[in-house]
Amino acid sequence: MSIKLELTLDETNALLANLGSLPYQNVYGLIDKIRAQGLPQAQALEAEALQAQASEQAIPVEESPQ
Repeated sequence: MSIKLELTLDETNALLANLGSLPYQNVYGLIDKIRAQGLPQAQALEAEALQAQASEQAIPVEESPQ
């Protein structure tokens, strides 16, 4: 059985930081699982942010009259 949680990036980082203070042998599997699931999502969010920033900075090109 599994459950799905929705956490903000800050909440996830806080969770990982707190898990990191526990004995490695007790938490390494959970940390790896969180990172494996979270990293692709974080990369997608970063790519979206960069794309939005690039769109905002794009210079509009005016069509020349024919």
